[in-house]
Amino acid sequence: MHAFDPNDYRKRVLAAVERRGGIEASDAFELYDIPLDEAGTLGDAEVRARIEEVWGFWQKQRDHPKYRVLAGLLVDEHDELSAPLLHASSRRVEAERVEQLRERRDSERYEMIDAAIDRLVQRHGGIPAGKVPGLEDIGKLSGLTPDQVRARLRRHRILDEAAAPAPAATGVSPQRRQQIRKLLAEYDRLLPGEPVPTLLALLGLDFTKARQAGEIHLRAEALRARTRELPPGRVRVVLDELLVHVSDLLEGDAVVDDYLRAIIDDATDLLRPQVRAAVLVEDSLVAGDYEFLVGEAIAAGVDRAAAEKIILALAAELGTTVEGKDVPSNSAPAQQGSGTPPISFARPDRTGGTTRSSGSEHSDAAQGGSNYRRVPPLPPPPPARAWEEPLKAARAALRAGHPLAAKDHVAQAQRYVGADSAGTTAVRPVAELVERVLAEAATHWRGATTASAGKRFMEALGHLEYLERSASDIPNPDGRGPALEQLLAQARSALAEADRLFAAAPPAPAAARMRALRAVFEVCADHAGTVAALTDLPVEAPGPVTATRQPDGTVVITWSPSATEEVEYRVTRVQPDGSARVVGRTRGTTLEDGAAGTGAIPVYGVVASVAGRASEMTRSETGAHAGSGGRAGSDGQVHSDGQPGSFGRVRPNGQASQGGPHGGASPAAATDTAPGGMPTVTALSERAGLLTFTWPVGITEVMVVARVDAPPRIPDDPEADRKWKVTNTRYQIDGGAKLPVDLPRPCHLAIASCRREPSGTLTVAAGFADIARIHLDR
Repeated sequence: MHAFDPNDYRKRVLAAVERRGGIEASDAFELYDIPLDEAGTLGDAEVRARIEEVWGFWQKQRDHPKYRVLAGLLVDEHDELSAPLLHASSRRVEAERVEQLRERRDSERYEMIDAAIDRLVQRHGGIPAGKVPGLEDIGKLSGLTPDQVRARLRRHRILDEAAAPAPAATGVSPQRRQQIRKLLAEYDRLLPGEPVPTLLALLGLDFTKARQAGEIHLRAEALRARTRELPPGRVRVVLDELLVHVSDLLEGDAVVDDYLRAIIDDATDLLRPQVRAAVLVEDSLVAGDYEFLVGEAIAAGVDRAAAEKIILALAAELGTTVEGKDVPSNSAPAQQGSGTPPISFARPDRTGGTTRSSGSEHSDAAQGGSNYRRVPPLPPPPPARAWEEPLKAARAALRAGHPLAAKDHVAQAQRYVGADSAGTTAVRPVAELVERVLAEAATHWRGATTASAGKRFMEALGHLEYLERSASDIPNPDGRGPALEQLLAQARSALAEADRLFAAAPPAPAAARMRALRAVFEVCADHAGTVAALTDLPVEAPGPVTATRQPDGTVVITWSPSATEEVEYRVTRVQPDGSARVVGRTRGTTLEDGAAGTGAIPVYGVVASVAGRASEMTRSETGAHAGSGGRAGSDGQVHSDGQPGSFGRVRPNGQASQGGPHGGASPAAATDTAPGGMPTVTALSERAGLLTFTWPVGITEVMVVARVDAPPRIPDDPEADRKWKVTNTRYQIDGGAKLPVDLPRPCHLAIASCRREPSGTLTVAAGFADIARIHLDR
């Protein structure tokens, strides 16, 4: 085995894996740079040493400007990736599996290019030179380099043909366009979810909303507020950089048009190889492919009108026609008296004749110099095969947003294929696409119903509009639930009502505006404008805080209510070393601390919060008794992610107690707040499909375990129905830990803290604290 060279590995392995799409497109032998043909002769010690070398290199690349995301994913997956390679027996089995995987991957990579080459040779007797760039683009879609495509072409004759003109320039510099694309791609990889192709999509807007300056500003401010709450890390850096571009390109009227042109140019560059591939053989863009490409352009961030213009312009650029469409010409009109035939709106038909569009005459074209060109008739196509018609129908159904109908057409095509290898090659990707769309539709249905139930109608509308656009023939999986049209009407009506309430909210006084904005949340819990507006409203701090020792040793903390209505209070105990422990949360103005210990009464701080906004902290004085108290400035605030103590609970009389002689918790129970030596989450609750809790110091990941029949016993409970990991970054972005839409209800949930060791291994706490458990009734 060759020696490990970091620079060579970066260029040869990381670059190739990144280009192919990440870890899923690779295997452990490639990632650890171990030759597959030497898997049976290498010793365990030699392999282990190579794995350690590569793993150490990944650690150093986590700050690399190009490969940091890939390196971070590799570090996270290190244990799972390396396990099959550590022992000779499992390494041989893995080598056989990877060898078969690579053979299958290589054959699949060349299937598309070989099919295109065979069709061109059958049609033209060779490869037209003008089709070579198109073949390279097709190869690129399969991960092939231009050199690999040219090597495939050496066995065929190349026919001379003219090249296509270069694309036009854009108002936003190519460098900036590339920077924005890379940032958006990295955002998608860091926070998987709905694709975000443009800055408008980052704000939850489409191409047609680009000139709604007020809405753009509100949404940008809301995103800035959420970004400021994120811990330092790559997600925050990416969002900060994207928000700079939002400010420069979308929040100024003079440059919005430049960015819209940049979106169109990016979509054009993206679609050019696809259009070229679509017309490569037939020299014409059929209606089904045209609709599919329009959908691809819309997915790239433009609206339908712009998408159609892009496809027609590319067809004109490539010198081809679009079935049922008039393609504008890139050439100047013919001069009178020249040998060029007169220009007309006529389009060739399959028989060699022409059909004329309504309202167009040869004489009109000759006199007026129409900008439409005449294209010579196409030769007749090769005879159709039985599977082609249902396959075309399946593609058309997919483009129309009817995947269930497409599934029926694919089944029919598969029955007709028989032993036709070309048919198998053509039908398989369409069948896979249908299954993928059906699976995505099921996910969107779950998301739509859950979000609607939680009144998160902006989130629900995103799911519902996807279903309306791409899967309109799939009914609600819950046969008793409302139909797609009903849910769309409900979401749009709720958003319209929320917009009306938001517009009617009085600008002052602050208390009245707060009440009005909270009323908006009762209609739409994720209204973007309201979220942004709340960031400008202050939350008044609580009044003086007093702390009094009771005869049984507990300390009773009381305070005057905040002037802001409907707030929740968080009480913290300030330790002698300056650290803080959360005592509990309550909506009342009294809390008991049963774990204060003996000696002097500690200093307590109380913070009021509402709708994610927090006040300054009001603190008691050292050794305070009833009637004494004081307010601290923002420099004395203790944050909610301080080390947790025992969590207070509300007594039947409305007061809150923290556990101890009156709380019914023994001293031993208090030690359960740190199972396995890890501090646990506190203030656990559920609202509108989100788990919310206070993160303890030093914990950046937690494991959530769900069980239907009983509370989970341990994080590795074999009877658990579901378990998933939540990072603090994802928690901050979502405003809580999202519950899976298909989580069975009722169920028991428990949260275990996790710690990432210096070696990269994730260690999960040995158990659950009582305060880290919750039961979901519905």
